[in-house]
Amino acid sequence: MNTRHVSSFHLPGCVAFVVAALATGTALAQDTTIDVDCVPQMTGLQQRLYQKAKDGPGVLREFMFIRRGILQLDTYETAAWASSVNEARTVCIKKSARSEASPSAAT
Repeated sequence: MNTRHVSSFHLPGCVAFVVAALATGTALAQDTTIDVDCVPQMTGLQQRLYQKAKDGPGVLREFMFIRRGILQLDTYETAAWASSVNEARTVCIKKSARSEASPSAAT
C-alpha cells in the first residue's frame, strides 16, 4: 500500500485547520478599540463572541462548547474580555455625555 499518496493528500487540509485554529486563538488577544461614537471596532469573530456574551453566560457557554475544537478559546477569558469592552464603552459614553453637557469654550 502506498501511504505517501494518502498522507500527502490530507496534508494541506490539516495545515489549513491548524492555521485556522491558531488564527482564531488570537482573536481576543487583539486590542479592541472604541471609536468616537463609542462603538467597539471588532473582527467578525469578536463581534459574534461579544454578542453571545451580552446574551448571557449560558448562551456564550453553549456557543463556545459547540465550536470548542475550532475556536480554542476559554469561556472565562472571553467573558472577561467582553466585560472589559463594556466598561470601555461605559467610560466613553460618560465622557461623551460630560463633554456635550459642558458649555463650549469656543463660543
